[in-house]
Amino acid sequence: MSEEDDDIKPSEPVVQTESEALYLSLIVPQNEVKNIKTALEAHDLFDKTLKISSAALGTPPVPSSRPVVAPPDCLECNGSRKAGCENDEATRLLSRGPAQLCSCGNEKWFSVPTLFEVDCTDAQPDHSEAIRARDIVLGRIDFFHKTCIGLSVSNRRRFDDNNKNPLVLAVRDWLDLLRDRGHALPVMPNILSDHCRWTYTIYPPMLLLPPNFLAKESWHQLLANPLQPCLPELWHNICQKLKVTHIAINKPIPALVPSTSGSPEGTMSQSNILRSPTDLKPIHGDFGRPDLFPSQDAFARAFWVRTVQNDISQVWAPMYTMFSRGNITEKTRLLRLLASVSASGTGGFWRKPSESTAVDLYAGIGYFAFSYAKAGVSKVLCWELNEWSIEGLRRGAKKNGWTAAVIEHEHEKETVRTAEQEITETMNETLLVFHESNRDAAKRVEALRDSIPPVRHVNCGYLPSSSDSWDVAVKVLDPVEGGWVHAHENVAAQDVDRRKSDIVGIFKSLVSHCQTASSDFYHFDVECQHVERVKAYAPGVMHCVFDIALLPPKASATIGSAIRSTVLTTPL
Repeated sequence: MSEEDDDIKPSEPVVQTESEALYLSLIVPQNEVKNIKTALEAHDLFDKTLKISSAALGTPPVPSSRPVVAPPDCLECNGSRKAGCENDEATRLLSRGPAQLCSCGNEKWFSVPTLFEVDCTDAQPDHSEAIRARDIVLGRIDFFHKTCIGLSVSNRRRFDDNNKNPLVLAVRDWLDLLRDRGHALPVMPNILSDHCRWTYTIYPPMLLLPPNFLAKESWHQLLANPLQPCLPELWHNICQKLKVTHIAINKPIPALVPSTSGSPEGTMSQSNILRSPTDLKPIHGDFGRPDLFPSQDAFARAFWVRTVQNDISQVWAPMYTMFSRGNITEKTRLLRLLASVSASGTGGFWRKPSESTAVDLYAGIGYFAFSYAKAGVSKVLCWELNEWSIEGLRRGAKKNGWTAAVIEHEHEKETVRTAEQEITETMNETLLVFHESNRDAAKRVEALRDSIPPVRHVNCGYLPSSSDSWDVAVKVLDPVEGGWVHAHENVAAQDVDRRKSDIVGIFKSLVSHCQTASSDFYHFDVECQHVERVKAYAPGVMHCVFDIALLPPKASATIGSAIRSTVLTTPL
């Protein structure tokens, strides 16, 4: 079972059928491979059966008897040829390979296989059809970077995935059972299989189906009233095949939820700041009854699921807490960032993870906080409002062998000192979780400065924008040594560079305000050392993380160069 996808494969071999067709591969410069792969995955266009391979100059990147098509135009030149660009009309010739790639500074190229079939009826692909296929794919994944993107076309034998997909097998067995009982099926089973999207994710012991599952007209015909009583047998059959106990249909996290007071019932007027999965649709298994007031009894009654990413366990209650497996790339990068910078040796300006503190201002179930703990950070301070997320974080920490203490938010009758006394009693824990708004984080951290290692990393992982927390993020960083703020934001793909400049300006202003309030501290240079494109959030919108370095001038020059060269870009 894959740790990333948690997909369970069938235990018995299944006869497979195969077909041969022409498929597109994108020839991509090394610095864009991850972005292209992530975008293709988000649109189900990445061919997971093949590896990303080096596109050696003059050699077809995918073994094939078909010719390779070189890049037809240079997007880095924004559609116009600049002096010295060899990517001219001649490179469109089918007889030529990747040796004619544009010489705009990209030296290493890789072939990224897609699932897009090129429409060619002749013995060899027409270059216009291949170019059209490339442009369609880039349009679908909303990839607007000004970068050379070439292509190749190859014939691949592909197996009929539906013949080995346990979800398909479960449905087919159920259909066969209905026919054996004499039911007149309104649609043929093979039509049903061909027209449904058979993707799924397993978070033991739950099967999570995509939003469009059961959405096809063939399903509506099949599930008409006469067959409704037979549905429990279908779900039971699916559970047996996939070794799960619960089934739900996933839905996007809504931006708004019904207001709890002050508006008519059902009115969508309140921001979903807890990121609650209110639209999740359970269809099999006991997910528990809604508990408006979380308690230990409610936690004990609730249905919990789990997954493992990067050898880190995470636990959550799907009825109350979201989980995004697409964030694994950012979790992995944080692990590499801390490990690599620590090992790079930067003139004493960098502390080992065990000598530093990290702050997560939107901790959730520990999405990113656990990566800091895994990397060996001495103390991780977390802020979270959702009580179900906090309980998931606590359970996940225990499963990973870390200690965690939950500090409840202050009531009006309590003083700040009373709360700090409570914190002092839990200082031996790896994770301190504050059940309160992160607006209080600066006050908390300031009171703890003498008891914890310097805060060097602040994670602001809230979408669509974490900008409300940036002022607090600057204030919680160590006022002498500084550090990094990892600011998450959804950005239009073509506006990333402009937004990067805007964010640097915002942080410079925040640092200036801190200097005015405390003239002896916060003397930092501000620089965006890296922009990580985590995943496609929506058509034309990327989930980005801006690594903002706030460091003393000398340290900024030394550490900045080490980071850019070693860790802030994820290796292939």
